Amino acid sequence: MRIMSVIVWVIFSMTMGHGMASAGDVMEKLTIDAFIATAESDLKFLNQGELTLDLEGAPKSTPYLDRVEFRTKTEEFDVYKQKYSLRFYPKGWGETLYTKRASELESESCRAEQHDYYNDAVKQRYDLALDYLETRALIQLTTQLTTVCEDRVHVLRKKSSGSLSFDISDLIEAEEVLTGLRLERVGLENKMTALMHQIRLAANSQAPIAFDSVSLVRVSTIKKRIPELIPETTVNNIGLQDQKNRVDLADNKYKLEQAKTRDYLSFVQVSYDNDEYDDLQKAYSLELAIKLPFVRSDREEMNRRKVTYMKERLKYEEEKREISEQRTSLMRSLDRLIEQYSILEANKNNGDADVSFKAYLNMDGVDPLNLLKIKESLIKSDIQLVKTGFDIRNRFVALLDLTGQLSQKPVKNYMAL
Repeated sequence: MRIMSVIVWVIFSMTMGHGMASAGDVMEKLTIDAFIATAESDLKFLNQGELTLDLEGAPKSTPYLDRVEFRTKTEEFDVYKQKYSLRFYPKGWGETLYTKRASELESESCRAEQHDYYNDAVKQRYDLALDYLETRALIQLTTQLTTVCEDRVHVLRKKSSGSLSFDISDLIEAEEVLTGLRLERVGLENKMTALMHQIRLAANSQAPIAFDSVSLVRVSTIKKRIPELIPETTVNNIGLQDQKNRVDLADNKYKLEQAKTRDYLSFVQVSYDNDEYDDLQKAYSLELAIKLPFVRSDREEMNRRKVTYMKERLKYEEEKREISEQRTSLMRSLDRLIEQYSILEANKNNGDADVSFKAYLNMDGVDPLNLLKIKESLIKSDIQLVKTGFDIRNRFVALLDLTGQLSQKPVKNYMAL
């Protein structure tokens, strides 16, 4: 009976373990495409969307009239000598138009800010994905380089034990290099842990990260895509659009203040006197109040609005110039980096180090330190190639962000082949 219980427990444990493994296999993996798509659920973007909807649904001001008053007047405290009035305060000439336009511009500015949050979320995901892939590749190469240095230290220690002419400084130097590489690998592993946490936090998911470097866009493809980017004259930078909306809003508010000064008709009043009149028409009266144009006490607000508009316009021109300079700088740096990458790639494919390493492996009596030195040179070349390749990809993403294409819908993975 005891043996049967044990058998049942083992079968149950195997079944549960298989079920849990199957559940893990079924869990959807987080690819780069899926990760970029999570920008739609970014909290800042969603909160700004709610704010935009609230602003667009907010009640608008009454057209043409600033306010309406109902007035009553009693003479000699006699209710039969009551006078009733309706007083209408009209807005200034053009005030209704600019008030409506100000409301539209505020909604546009809110939508632009929402798009800006979305653009930041997309850019953040590109940066995290590329940083993750680069760090993973560097960990692999640094591990290989560490192994080569461990072998070198092992060979030098053997040589030091059997030779009086051995230079101990070679062993000390090799051990220092090995320690530095081990520390570098630990630093990269810590960085990878932090990146994984940031990726899961941004995606709001605990799914396994499955970023694939095999399908990553090649540098040669980026080189072809750069000339296809939109020309400088039509740069659609979302931050610049937001600033342009601020300029238009400030200009509109300045014009609105000007329109408020054109309230030449202060009020129109229609009155009815409850007193007894033989002719009913005599009970009604109309009163107008007209402002004299040469007396003004509200110039300070208009001047303040004008100064605000001029500052926003200068800021827009400055941002426009900076974006143009950044675009030129990114294009030039990309050209230089792509040229460097081409040289490194050609050296890797056609260089003598790989050929010498393969040839030395088939020879007898070759100094193992020479083999390790060649192997170290090959790995260091791969590290430089990886760093340069990801530097190009990061700058290409920055260029797409600058020109406003990174977050255009439908969302596209520009890092895919």
